[in-house]
Amino acid sequence: ESIALVQSGDVAMVIAARPDQLAANLTFKTITPAPLLFIAPVSNQSVPELLEETINWEKVPLVLSESGLARTRVDRWFKQKRLKQNIYAQVSGHEAIVSMVSLGCGVGVVPDLVLKNSPLMNKVRIIDVEPALEPFAVGLCAQSKRLNEPLISALWQTVMWE
Repeated sequence: ESIALVQSGDVAMVIAARPDQLAANLTFKTITPAPLLFIAPVSNQSVPELLEETINWEKVPLVLSESGLARTRVDRWFKQKRLKQNIYAQVSGHEAIVSMVSLGCGVGVVPDLVLKNSPLMNKVRIIDVEPALEPFAVGLCAQSKRLNEPLISALWQTVMWE
């Protein structure tokens, strides 16, 4: 949503995940990758499907973003595997996903940056999946025509590429 604010001119620059399609009038500078992770409650008891040797994803309750890049990538992952999602809840923020997963509501998908900064980090665990979800590219986004403005230019030049 923040990239739309840059495109409309409401804000000069944002730090955001790079969308799959970037508008022609915008420029993006990657700062760091942010892997997307499947997370589950620490205990398998609340999600018994995770006790199985091979996870039956069609039975696993999912807590997902309502929309956005993470949701697009999760939907694509399930589609590529030809699996139907068992959605328990759809929420508006990644922090809410971590909270619901920590309470045992199901399995979620969040960027590692969110998980690393969550006070609930020790109440969830990462599930390794194949193939891994496509990571976010987190960085600066600004209108290309504004890159010569002194403040924007100074910040743009200060930020190092990952």
